[in-house]
Amino acid sequence: MTNENWLLTYNDIVGGVKNYGRESLLTLGNGFLGWRGALVTNAYDDDFYPGLYGAGIFNQTSTPVAGRDVINEDLVNLPNIALIKVQIDGESLLINNSTIKSLKRSLNFKTGELTDDYQVQVAGNSQHFVTIKTVKVINPVHWHQLGLRFQITSNYDAHIAIDAIIDGSVENKNVARYRDFDSQEFDVQSVHDDLMIIKTRTTDVTVALAAKTIGESVEKMIKTENQVTTHIERDCQAGQSFTIERVMAVASSLETNGDLAEFVQNETANTTFEEIQRESHDYWQSLWQTKDIQISGDDAMQKLTRMNIFHLNQMANPNANPYLDASVGSRGLTGEGYRGHIFWDELFALPYYSANEPKSASAVLNYRTKRLSAAEKNAISENESGAMYPWQSGMYGDEQSQLIHLNTVDNTWIPDNSRLQRHISLAIAYNMWVYQQVTGHYDHLDKGGLNMLIQIGRFWINKAEKIGDRYQIKGVMGPNEFHEEIPGAHAGGLLNNAYTNVMVVWLLNYLHDLSQNVKIDFDAASRAVGYTKNEAEKAENIRHHLKLSIDDRGIVEQYEGFFKLEQLDFSAYQAKYGDIHRIDRILKAEGKSPDDYQVIKQADFLMLLYNLGAQQTESLIHQLGYQLPDNWLAKNTAYYLDRTTHGSTTSRPVFAGIYVELARQGDTKFETQAYDFLTDAIGSDYYDIQGGTTAEGVHMGVMGETLSVIQNDYAGVDLLHGQFTINPRLPKQWAELHFTQQYRGTLIDIDIKPTVMVLMSDQATTVHVYGKAIDLVAGEAKEVSYHG
Repeated sequence: MTNENWLLTYNDIVGGVKNYGRESLLTLGNGFLGWRGALVTNAYDDDFYPGLYGAGIFNQTSTPVAGRDVINEDLVNLPNIALIKVQIDGESLLINNSTIKSLKRSLNFKTGELTDDYQVQVAGNSQHFVTIKTVKVINPVHWHQLGLRFQITSNYDAHIAIDAIIDGSVENKNVARYRDFDSQEFDVQSVHDDLMIIKTRTTDVTVALAAKTIGESVEKMIKTENQVTTHIERDCQAGQSFTIERVMAVASSLETNGDLAEFVQNETANTTFEEIQRESHDYWQSLWQTKDIQISGDDAMQKLTRMNIFHLNQMANPNANPYLDASVGSRGLTGEGYRGHIFWDELFALPYYSANEPKSASAVLNYRTKRLSAAEKNAISENESGAMYPWQSGMYGDEQSQLIHLNTVDNTWIPDNSRLQRHISLAIAYNMWVYQQVTGHYDHLDKGGLNMLIQIGRFWINKAEKIGDRYQIKGVMGPNEFHEEIPGAHAGGLLNNAYTNVMVVWLLNYLHDLSQNVKIDFDAASRAVGYTKNEAEKAENIRHHLKLSIDDRGIVEQYEGFFKLEQLDFSAYQAKYGDIHRIDRILKAEGKSPDDYQVIKQADFLMLLYNLGAQQTESLIHQLGYQLPDNWLAKNTAYYLDRTTHGSTTSRPVFAGIYVELARQGDTKFETQAYDFLTDAIGSDYYDIQGGTTAEGVHMGVMGETLSVIQNDYAGVDLLHGQFTINPRLPKQWAELHFTQQYRGTLIDIDIKPTVMVLMSDQATTVHVYGKAIDLVAGEAKEVSYHG
């Protein structure tokens, strides 16, 4: 029997956004397709939201709002390929939260299989029930395929009819605040006996969906202009099961050449439900051999860790993603939050993919290099140089951030300056660096990657202005989205944002190192993009003279002027409003501005610690000519924690990792805080701690971050600085932590207990444990004592 730590199980009936959230968590995916975990018997309403998404398939709509046309680019909710409707004795079976009398839902991480088992009361007779059991599976190998087994059993003699439908009437309705916008994303082009062809309305992506239904008794096809139905019926005795199996396939003109109809029909003709099920089982069984993170001592942590691993490996897949022109959106393919756009959240997944599935990491990097020309056009459009990647990216790589957005506290439209988070380009460069450090591969540099990095660098070099003896950067936002402008400035953006400035210095160091690498033709790439000698000289000056603000306590100011802002009484606001994680919206609804207060969504400066670690962050600050006190890390962490509401799920893991580091430095009082932050963070989606946002899709960023806290902070694995380093410090709750990592072609198995660990490598290699070099022989276990 499968251990409960391998299952995500629900045994109760809920409605509204709570059920939407469960459907997000129960999503099946394979990099190309995301199939939300809705009951197949239910179409869209306030309690259920079926969704099927294809990576990279977007559409643009236009809606008049307040006298202006608002253009939105949306990840398309494709036709519902697996809708099932049931009739009992000629009457439609009504299935909703009133008629469902019991419901068990179970997602098996080991097999990639979702099972729904529910009992429904039949109208007109309180003694008549049917039991429905469905098994859903998506193929991670032949990644255009999906499978469904549907079984219905009545507790009385009945004539049962099943309609298996491809429903082309669906719209994008997952996110309530988007429903006032045009939500019709595609037109049905044609319907056939087992096939539907659609085309997105403005982006001209053609999608073919085919379904083969295997059943019993009478069968006929029913076609309308936007539905294809396979109708099967039979007489059933009490307790007798009626089962159909449905094999489905989806393909689009983005990733499939030739006749799409012929392709998907071949995909369904040449497989069975059992074969799709077997390929899923085999794939996940193999994956878990090297991807599992085993935690002894905290069952809840173990289950949620596996849930995160499962979702990250569904969002990107080494079989599918190399053939796709797509990245991983902030909600993956699990919902329509943020319209399916790609943000800086890649930064939280790329390290995981690089150390666990490099093919997936490489494919995600390709998405950005292919959109370099769009980033260059974005820069020109705002009188900038080089490449300016958009904060929100979709199909083409142009800016998809809106100029206004809806404040859900008081339902008013307010300006949106989020596009000024130019640090997205720094995240893209960081991802390239991480991939190179972990894999040892520089292949992307020859495929446009070096040009991209230089153009990103040129953007920042030209944006920096010399004032006195220091360079400054203005007009940008950091990861803390609560602050959009300097009070009284009446212009978007901030001055000398600490996160941005330090990451710019890091980037210019990276470019400098690449320019000194004799294996890389840096000069040729520089000539190709117009990187001048003057720009190179300016870069040298910037990376030693960019401005930061640091007070006499050693607190690095989040941006210039932050220290002057008024402090806010969080306790008073909590007493009044309860949940204040989005204090920015509350303040705006009160007629105030978060720009006037020391309130933080996620601490900009501390995000540097997540990216670079304390030692490298301190080194970069010293490089700029500034000094920090010995206890700067604890001081800055305490200062910013007091002002942070964790309005983003990506906030808590940063604090968790920092507190592990502080505990490692000898202050044991931080151990409890570290574990509390990790516990809250890893449950972000499972407990939906942000009040309904999981309904719109899971949060990819926090999933990657929490795995980083476990592997890179608690286990102490560092793959980013030229050697394999492991300095563990397990929390007292864990008796053992066991996982594997890939590093430059070598797979290393790591089994850690509180004072001893066992390391085994598939090749001869050297690892470093608390400063000591440990030589490993291929295939031989090595026991190493340590003191964390």
